[in-house]
Amino acid sequence: MKNKIKQIIEMYKISGYHKQFIILFIIIVGSAILDIKIIPYITRQMIDVDIPQQNINGLIIFGCIYIIFLIISCYLTLKHCNMRSILERKIQKDLREKVFNKMQSIKTKFYDENDIGVILQFLQGDVNDAGKMFADVVTEMVFMGIIRFTIYAIFLMFVDLKITLAILVLYIVGYLVTIYFNKKTINLINKIRQVNIEIYSKVNEGVQGFLTIKILNIIQKKEKELKELLDEYETTNNKLERTIAIYNNLFAFIVSLSTVIIIFFAGLKVINGFMAYVEIMLLIEFSGSLDFEFKWFIKHLTDFNKSFISFSKILRFLKLDDIENIDGGENLEQINCIEFSNVYFSYTNNEKNIKNFSFTLKQNEKLALVGRTGSGKTTIINLLCRFYEPAKGKIKINGKDYKKYSISQLRKKIGYVMQDTYIIDGTILDNIKYVNSAITDEKIQNIFKKLKLHEKIIKLKDGYNTNISINPDILSTGEKQMINFARVMAVNCDVIILDEVTSALSYEAEILVNNAIKEVTKGKIVIIIAHRLSTIKNCDKILLMKEGKIIEEGNHSELINKQGEYYELVNS
Repeated sequence: MKNKIKQIIEMYKISGYHKQFIILFIIIVGSAILDIKIIPYITRQMIDVDIPQQNINGLIIFGCIYIIFLIISCYLTLKHCNMRSILERKIQKDLREKVFNKMQSIKTKFYDENDIGVILQFLQGDVNDAGKMFADVVTEMVFMGIIRFTIYAIFLMFVDLKITLAILVLYIVGYLVTIYFNKKTINLINKIRQVNIEIYSKVNEGVQGFLTIKILNIIQKKEKELKELLDEYETTNNKLERTIAIYNNLFAFIVSLSTVIIIFFAGLKVINGFMAYVEIMLLIEFSGSLDFEFKWFIKHLTDFNKSFISFSKILRFLKLDDIENIDGGENLEQINCIEFSNVYFSYTNNEKNIKNFSFTLKQNEKLALVGRTGSGKTTIINLLCRFYEPAKGKIKINGKDYKKYSISQLRKKIGYVMQDTYIIDGTILDNIKYVNSAITDEKIQNIFKKLKLHEKIIKLKDGYNTNISINPDILSTGEKQMINFARVMAVNCDVIILDEVTSALSYEAEILVNNAIKEVTKGKIVIIIAHRLSTIKNCDKILLMKEGKIIEEGNHSELINKQGEYYELVNS
């Protein structure tokens, strides 16, 4: 319990907006006092005093006061609801921003260990539920439920202390029953959350891989898998609702006995002349209000569990210290030489993915990494970009351990051109300025002239201001690749990585891309991952990889003359 309270306090600190919560608390307490004490008092004053005494002036005065306080009460209720909604949205926005920023700085290992479903659950479901915790759930439970319950209980005690204590014992028993069932609801909520993660993953898998799913003719299989998850989600939710219904009804039965207690014990007092009928009516009225406020508290208990679980997950994630310090380290002016020295690496502790890997690459040299799928080519690039770091051996930049340099500086010097082109929402200019906001329109046009795409762009209706995200068919696959090359040229990197850039291109597109390769690699350190002979045959050095090791190395002619595995790969 102490640990849970500590967590709630920590969550409250992270949520922020503490002054607004204090104002909200004052508004709700003020509204409660008006509704529970002042407005009923004015009503009783008019009914019990002014009407029997035929005091018209008193009726007018108290009637006006009643209307004024009623307007104030309505305004406070409106203000409370408005503030609660605004705070909820602000907290959700802040939490989503914190989670997203953390995801940008956390090490790549996190993405290896968690699929897209977990990430989407964090950014969507968990943030939404956590954002409601203080602005909505706690406000309703504590401010609206507990505080008003306490006020009613205090008023009841002034009417009859012993009967009030007897009634409160019933509420304690009812609450203990609720706590017992509450443990079951927490387990069910956790299960629902896990199933929801799997649903997110399946939906994402269906969207991202819809062409593969169609080609493999496994649409019905995927539909069945999703249906099973949706059925499980529905079944678990139904179990949760049944559990909630059971403890709500049990609680309602237990606390309804308070009416019997009031009628029996208060009735005895009336018979014996120790209590008036009016006091019995007050006890019943306030007891009904107690019932309403505590049921209000219980009603939000499940919402609190959801919010608490989601906030706990977010809190645990935000506390992860496995983050990249991208700005720490020495400044890197230029990359003139890259050296891998006896590098070993493993994604897991069970198997080495890279074994005793060594090579040196200097300015204006081209290196090709060749090998079948799973040989470790992409892992070498990941190590160079410091998405991961070697388990053993060293990677040196300009003769110095690359860990001494700032990660941010290192990555700014590396231009990575991939097979797939990432198009942001915006124009052609926006897609280049995305990586270099200071570049001029004229320089962008000069880049596309070198890439042989300028003439095509200026013939478009809006030219360089054409929105290519909403017009995806304006450019061919090869032409879209030019966006990748243009981005690299816009930041003038020292190292260029080309990852399967000519794969699955037509003959015309390959000519366009090969011209782009010539332009972007002039005077640079170049690393190429490719299978096509046209892309790698002019490289200064070719490393043939197999199971994370270099099994052959040399230039194209040397490796062909060996007639080893490279020769077989080229001629296969």
